[in-house]
Amino acid sequence: MEKISMNDIRKRNYSDVYRLIYQERRISKSRIAASLEMSLPTVTQHLSTLEREGLVEKQGQMASGIGRRAAAYTIRPKARVSVGVEILPDHITAVVLNLYGEVIGKKEVSLTFSEGDAYFAALHTIICELLQSSNAPIDVVLGAGIGMQGLVSEDGQRMLYGKILNCTGLTIRPLSERLSCPVRFIHDAECAALMELWRTPELTDIIYLSLGIHLGGAVIMRGQIGRGRTGRTGTVEHMTLVEGGRPCYCGKLGCMECYCSVDALLEEGEHLSDFFLLLRQGALRQTRRWSEFLDYLAMALNNLHMVLDCTIVLGGHIAPYLIQQDIDTLFSKLQDRTAFPEEENFIRIGAQENNAVASGAAIPFIRTFLKTI
Repeated sequence: MEKISMNDIRKRNYSDVYRLIYQERRISKSRIAASLEMSLPTVTQHLSTLEREGLVEKQGQMASGIGRRAAAYTIRPKARVSVGVEILPDHITAVVLNLYGEVIGKKEVSLTFSEGDAYFAALHTIICELLQSSNAPIDVVLGAGIGMQGLVSEDGQRMLYGKILNCTGLTIRPLSERLSCPVRFIHDAECAALMELWRTPELTDIIYLSLGIHLGGAVIMRGQIGRGRTGRTGTVEHMTLVEGGRPCYCGKLGCMECYCSVDALLEEGEHLSDFFLLLRQGALRQTRRWSEFLDYLAMALNNLHMVLDCTIVLGGHIAPYLIQQDIDTLFSKLQDRTAFPEEENFIRIGAQENNAVASGAAIPFIRTFLKTI
């Protein structure tokens, strides 16, 4: 039987006190003691340590109808921060999140992607300027996540597949050598799924589908992103939907990407907002195109649901335009296809987080901090 030392107990109690304050947001010393079944002297000791380390602070007093009001303890949300960046072919979006996953700084910059040193020097400058404007010194940064359109190695240090940005084989080194904090690449669809899970943690088992300019997917099981043997779990965009169909950027024909992405829906020069405006007004061309799009999407979702019987969450650029009628229509089309019709609609619209990829890229560092403190 493994022996538990007094030092182990102190560390656990220290962590429990911090996490309870984090969870409750405002709490008194006596309530901490009662909730964790600790003595007041023990709680006082840990609160003193957390205050000294700058992780916790007193902030006003708790409400009370009688007697003296107790001091309220809160965490310091900016005691640690995390950086997230979404890299696209012609621009980047960078954010700084506090420990509650709230955006405290944001910067969007036009920057044409390249693998050259000058690009990463510019990216480093943008991140440093963002941290400065967010009043977040580099020594409180937990890490920087870089959301990329492509498959990433398990350690986040290399691009395994990057056809869209033409960056297969790219390493994180040009940036990590400049930033004095952990830095890693993260698949953009995983970033969006992580943000979805952060906002709605009760969704422990889901298929997340990002209906963006390009299609992306992620599988979350037991609250964790599934990566599989080679990191390709969730890459639904390259499942064959139509044999011998439309050409995909991957070099194959008939991929789901070619039928269920924004690029597949819109005509050249058309904007998503204009498409949905005309669709809601009943325009015939847009109505026909939308119905065809939902046909293909229903086919794809049925295939996915047959493999993983769980909730399917739709995010990405299309999600903010979706209404319940679309979800009902999609489910009806799926029901017509499936061998196992269900009464309950298992398709839902995502949280529609602004800057979901950039924010999601920052989330893993926060989760690790909260888990290991």
